[in-house]
Amino acid sequence: MDFSYVYSQNPWWEDNESIYFDMHIRKFEKSKFKYIPYFMKNLKNYKNGIYIIKGPRQIGKTTVLKLLIKDLIEKNINPSNILYLTLDLIKDENELTQLLLDYFSIKNNNKEKRYLFLDEVSSVSNWQKSIKYLYDTGKLENAFVVLTGSSSYDLKKSSERLPGRREFGKDIVYLPVSFREYIMQNSNIDFQYKLEDLFEMNENELKALNLKLTRFKDDFKTYISTGGFPKVINDFLENNAISEETLNTYGNYLYGDVERFNRSRLILNQLLFKTPDLIGQRFSWNSLSNDIEGVSSKNTIEDYFNLLSMNFLFGILFFYDFSKKTIKPKKQKKIYPLDLIITFVIEKITNTQIKLSTKIKQIVFTHLLKYSKDLSEGLMLYNGPYFWYSQKGKEIDFLINLKNNIIPIEVKFQNNISPSDYSTMKKVFQKGILVTKNTLFKKDDIVALPIESFLLLV
Repeated sequence: MDFSYVYSQNPWWEDNESIYFDMHIRKFEKSKFKYIPYFMKNLKNYKNGIYIIKGPRQIGKTTVLKLLIKDLIEKNINPSNILYLTLDLIKDENELTQLLLDYFSIKNNNKEKRYLFLDEVSSVSNWQKSIKYLYDTGKLENAFVVLTGSSSYDLKKSSERLPGRREFGKDIVYLPVSFREYIMQNSNIDFQYKLEDLFEMNENELKALNLKLTRFKDDFKTYISTGGFPKVINDFLENNAISEETLNTYGNYLYGDVERFNRSRLILNQLLFKTPDLIGQRFSWNSLSNDIEGVSSKNTIEDYFNLLSMNFLFGILFFYDFSKKTIKPKKQKKIYPLDLIITFVIEKITNTQIKLSTKIKQIVFTHLLKYSKDLSEGLMLYNGPYFWYSQKGKEIDFLINLKNNIIPIEVKFQNNISPSDYSTMKKVFQKGILVTKNTLFKKDDIVALPIESFLLLV
């Protein structure tokens, strides 16, 4: 590929001001919801190393890169030391290596620090060979490198082949905007309490806290109409609805991510039609395989959901054996879409209305991902959150590890709460959190509070 391909993506080499005319920067500046992910603060230290940002497509990874480039230019970093490259059109690692070597040859500022931003690196097979070669030949000795990708399958397999070459670098998972972040973006509010504080409060303190948080009920109505993808939030704020174009964009990525790995669109489509009845419900790979045409083994079903989880589209929850303090991968599982935009796409594809109570449970799931020990390998949730059920069919929606304590969380988005709604938590775990529609109480170590207040503490 001709080096003009690189020049066209780095106009700041000729004109510093060009960054302000970049499509992503312009869209960001015009947007009503200008979201800066929490991890950007640490990235702006620009410590040498190789950093990998993972996350679903269209969540805003490219915008993050462009904002970092803008920040560097405004800090008077030599623009020729800043390289941005989208790798969608790069055919293999040899072409990538040659383009990067050409850059180092043409912009030959040997002693100055380099800033490399390689977007959608997972679209290039064996990309790690290029990075390894540059590192081993000293080109990245004084460099800040950020790579992005949408498939933890590609990124995990390749990044494991960079041992000892990461320095300060690390894996970063870009998750949807939480309700807490959503509120803090629009209001200058610092929430001082966290989920673990609930068990230290008495009921009067809990009521006082909830009273402060109830003013965000209307904001939650908006949030449940959008989910946590910044692009979708802005679409809704501008049009008072999610546009067909946006739904089609995410639908295309849902199918495209599976087809890219040579899987069948027909099988995926059948799975999506089953999904409205599966979200938040226990099932086995084997039971589902009997209902899908063209599938002869439960291994095929598992393979598809593994792929969806590694592309940050669906989370897979495992049963947690409380007595043995470990998961049981062979028992029934649960699935949840990562974000409501995926649920909205499924509703459109299947022409099915998914229940509000199911969407509430899904929002809780997405927020609880922050309590997982590691998401860098995707959403196959071996490290939590988990769920639990008894031989008699009693069930707990979620279990999280909160400061080395397993805490059960049950979602009951309904008008009335009775003791039977939390009897399993009390009997089996002697404590827990009940997420409700409006009900609030504290009885022993069972805490019930409305969904909005719960999410603002996560």
